[in-house]
Amino acid sequence: MKKVFALLVLLALLAGCSAEAAPAMYIQPAELNEEEEAVAKLLGADMDQHLFDVVLDGTAKTVSVNTYLLEDGRWELVTGGGGMALKEGEKKGRMAFGFEDLRGECREAVQFGKDFTAVKYGSSEEIDDPEGMGRTTSFLSNRTEIVYGQEIPLAIQINTTKNEVISYFTDYFFQPEEYEKLGYEHVYALTVMFSQEPLS
Repeated sequence: MKKVFALLVLLALLAGCSAEAAPAMYIQPAELNEEEEAVAKLLGADMDQHLFDVVLDGTAKTVSVNTYLLEDGRWELVTGGGGMALKEGEKKGRMAFGFEDLRGECREAVQFGKDFTAVKYGSSEEIDDPEGMGRTTSFLSNRTEIVYGQEIPLAIQINTTKNEVISYFTDYFFQPEEYEKLGYEHVYALTVMFSQEPLS
C-alpha cells in the first residue's frame, strides 16, 4: 500500500510540473478546422504556406516580420525593419507565410478581426545554385509565449552542398554560433515581433 501511495504522489508531482499554465499571449502553428483545411487545399495553401494562430492582450500596436542572413556568426537584416499597424483591442489573429526559398519571393499575410494585410517581397529571379545544393527548413512547432519587443523565430532555413545537415529547433536563432560552426553556405531566419509602440 505504501508503494502504491508513493507512486501516486510521484505521478501527481510530475503532472503538476508538466501542467504549466498556458501563457496569456502566444503564437503557435494554426489549428484549422475541417472547413478551413478544405479551403486551404483548394487554394493550394497546404504546399508552401505556413499558418500561425496569434493571441494577444489587446494592447499591441505593431507587428514586424524580419528575415536575416547569417554572416560571420551574426544575423544580418535582409528584409523588414519596419512593421504593420494593428488595431488596439484586437486579441486574436492569424499570420501566414508563403515561400520555398527565403532568398527568393516571400508572401506574408496578417489578419486580426476584419483587418487583413498581405505583402509580397524578395526577388522573383531564379536562384542559380551550384550542383548538389540542398535546402532544409525548420519551423516553429509549439506554442511560444509572446513578449512585447522580443523577436520570435518562426523559421530557420539552411542551403548547403554538404551531405549531412543538422536542423535545429528555431530557438537556436538565439545561438547563431551553432550554425556558424557547421559551415553551411547560407543560413536564413524568419522572425516576428509584436510591440506596444506605434509605427514611427
